[in-house]
Amino acid sequence: MVLPPPQPAPFSENGPERHVRRLLLVDDERQILELLDLSLSSHGFEVMTAQSGEAALALARAQRYDLIVLDVLMTPWDGFRTARELKRLSGCPPIVFLSGMSGLSYEEQGLSLGAAYLNKPFRPAQLIEMIWRVLDEES
Repeated sequence: MVLPPPQPAPFSENGPERHVRRLLLVDDERQILELLDLSLSSHGFEVMTAQSGEAALALARAQRYDLIVLDVLMTPWDGFRTARELKRLSGCPPIVFLSGMSGLSYEEQGLSLGAAYLNKPFRPAQLIEMIWRVLDEES
């Protein structure tokens, strides 16, 4: 697996900015969480993980995130229900959906609730590129 080099810290007049992008990664599969956590952390992101929609909602209430990466197929709440619950919070960050379910109806529903939709399987580099694109669009 080849990953792109980590993004350099942006520079300001007073030197490098210290803002680390904080991500909430939500997937009910522990192995996927661990792999993505490792990849994203190695590229300078601060990553918190949750294995359910309910856990994600609790974390989002307790701490601010710059972006949420959310699997679609989870139980008991799927990613779409989780996104709707998260959107009720003030200051909900953009959401990138991950899904093994391709098809226009899934993508349309995901895009109506989030900023981006990435079909599985994907390379970690694709997710990292999408995260930076969404973060750039939000700033």
